[in-house]
Amino acid sequence: MPRQVQAEFDFEAQSGTSELNLIAGEILTVLQDNVEGGWMEGKNAKGKIGLFPASYVIPYSGGAAPATAPPAPPIAAPVYPSLPTKPHAAPAASFDDWGSSTFGVPATPAAAAPGYGAQSTGGGSGGGLANFINRPPSRGGAGGDDFDDDWSDDDEEEEHPPSRSASQQPTQHGGIVPRSQSAGEGRTVSTVSAASAANSAAAAGKLKGNMNIFSNFVKSGMEAYVLSADGIKSQPGERHDIVIADGLIRWRGDTKSYACTVDKPKKETKMKGLKSFIAYSITSSLSGIQVSRRYKHFDWLHEILTAKYITIALPPLPEKQVSGRYEDDLIDHRKHILQLWVEKICRHPVLSKSDVWLHFLTCTDEKQWKNGKRKAEKDEFIGGSFLNCVNSPDAPLNPNDVERQVEMFSRSTRQMEEGSRVLTERMNTYQRLLGGPVKQNWQKLAAAFSALGHSFKDDGAGSASTRMADALQTTAHHYHVIGDDFENHAKNDVERVLERVYSYRGTISRVPDICNIHKQAITKWRNTENAVVEGKIGETQAVKVKQRVDNTSYVILAEINHLNAEKTEDFKQFIGGYLRQQQAFYQQMANTLGDLAKQFE
Repeated sequence: MPRQVQAEFDFEAQSGTSELNLIAGEILTVLQDNVEGGWMEGKNAKGKIGLFPASYVIPYSGGAAPATAPPAPPIAAPVYPSLPTKPHAAPAASFDDWGSSTFGVPATPAAAAPGYGAQSTGGGSGGGLANFINRPPSRGGAGGDDFDDDWSDDDEEEEHPPSRSASQQPTQHGGIVPRSQSAGEGRTVSTVSAASAANSAAAAGKLKGNMNIFSNFVKSGMEAYVLSADGIKSQPGERHDIVIADGLIRWRGDTKSYACTVDKPKKETKMKGLKSFIAYSITSSLSGIQVSRRYKHFDWLHEILTAKYITIALPPLPEKQVSGRYEDDLIDHRKHILQLWVEKICRHPVLSKSDVWLHFLTCTDEKQWKNGKRKAEKDEFIGGSFLNCVNSPDAPLNPNDVERQVEMFSRSTRQMEEGSRVLTERMNTYQRLLGGPVKQNWQKLAAAFSALGHSFKDDGAGSASTRMADALQTTAHHYHVIGDDFENHAKNDVERVLERVYSYRGTISRVPDICNIHKQAITKWRNTENAVVEGKIGETQAVKVKQRVDNTSYVILAEINHLNAEKTEDFKQFIGGYLRQQQAFYQQMANTLGDLAKQFE
C-alpha cells in the first residue's frame, strides 16, 4: 500500500510552479521522498500531483485530523546549484600545442533518425525572461520615465553595491567575484523553471520529467526542450546554422565580419549632479553609429545573453569596483576589459548576430531603446528554447562518442584553468616587483651615481674630472628614467597580459555548466531508451527525444570547436605580442646603456 502523510499546516503553492496546495488535515499519497531542498512529491484526494515541504506533513496511519493546526514552521530554502569557485586542478600534464583538440563527427553513428525540421508543440509557456534571471526589476508602464530611469541604480554611483551569488567568475588577475545567475531567493522559483518541470512530465506522455525544479537542467528549460514540452509555437526571430566542414562541427560564420571600439570614457551626471557615472563610447564598423553606454547597460546585456545562450561561453565583464571609481587607472582598466568583451562578442558566429546585441550597438533613440529592451526581456527563445533557433545537420550522432569528446574537452579546460591561474599569480608577482623593488633599485643606483658625480665636481682636478662628473650625472638621470620605465612596463605591457588571461578564465568558467547540460541531456536520452524497452513509451516519442539530444550535441560540439580555435589564436597573439614588447623594452634599455658606456671611453 502506498505510504500516506497528513498535512499539519496550510501551504499555499506559488503560482505557475509545480507546487501543491496543502490544507491542514488532508491526506496525501507520497510519490517521491527526499526531493532536493526538503520537499516531497505527492498526490492529494483530487488526484493533483505536486511538490510540498516535507516539514509540513506527518506520517498518517488512520485517525481523525486535528481540530486546529499549529503554526507553520519556516520553509527550508531550496538548494540552487552554482558553479564551483575554482575548478579542480588537473594532474600535471603537458599543455596543448598550437594544434588544439577539435571535435568532429564520430566515426560510428547511431541508428538513423529523422531530420530536425519538426517544430515542437506542447502546453505551457516559458514565462518570460523577467522571471528567469535575477536582475533589477523594471519600473513598468510606458509613461514618462527617461532614458536612464528604466534601469536600476545599481551602478558606479552606489557606495555599497549589492552582493551577487551563485555562479562565479575570476576577478581582475585571478580572484573570484560572484555574478548572480540564480532564479531567486527563499522558495521562490522562476516561472520558466516551474513551467519546465510541470510540462516535462505532462506533455511527454508517460515519459516522466525531473520533478526537482531546482535542477539547472530544469530551470534552464533544457528538459522541456528535450522532451518537446517547451510550448514554443511562434517562429524564432534569429536562425543559426551548424555545418560540418573539414570533418569538424562548426557554427556557420557570417561572411561579413565587423569590429567594435570602446573609447572615450567620461564622467556624466544626472539628477542635477546628485549622481554621477562613467559612460563609454561604442562604435562598430557594422553601422558606424556611435552610442554611449554605462556599465549597468553592459551588465544588463550580459545577463540577457547569459540567460538566452546557455550553451555558449560568454566572456566576463570587468568586476564592479566602487572605491576610487573615478581614478584614471580603474577607468582605463575597465575600458580594456570592456574592449575585450565586445571583441569576443563580435567574433562569435552566434552572439555577433544576436538581435539584442545589435540593438545595444546601434540604438540611439530613447523610445526604440526601451522597446528593444522590453522585447529582449520577453523573449521566448531563452535557455533550452534557444535550441529551436538552431539548424543542425540531419546526420545522427553516437551519444557515447560525443560524451567522450565533451569529457576530453572538460579535462583540457580544467588543465587550462590551472595553467592560467599559475600564470596569473606569477605575472602578478612580476608586476609588483617591476613597479616596486626593481624600480627602487634602479633609482637608488641613480642617486648613488649622482652623489659620485658631485664628488668629481668638487675635487678641482680640471676638465677631466668635469667630464667624468657630467658622464656620471647623465648616467644617474637615465638610471632614474629606466626605473620609471620598469613601472610603466608593469602598468602597460604586463597589465595587458593579465587582462587577457582574466578574460579567458572568465570565459571557461562557464564550461562546467555547459558540459553538465550535455551530460544531463544524454542521461535523459538513456532514460528514454529504457522506457521504450519497458514499454512505457513508443518508438516515435523516443525518436523525437533522440533528435533533440542530437541537436544539443551539435550545439555543444560547435561551441567547443569555436572555443578551441579562439583559445589558440588568442594565446598566440597576446603571448607573442607580450614577448615582442619585452624585446622592444629591453632593446631600448640596452641601447641607452650602450650610449652611456661611450661617455666613459
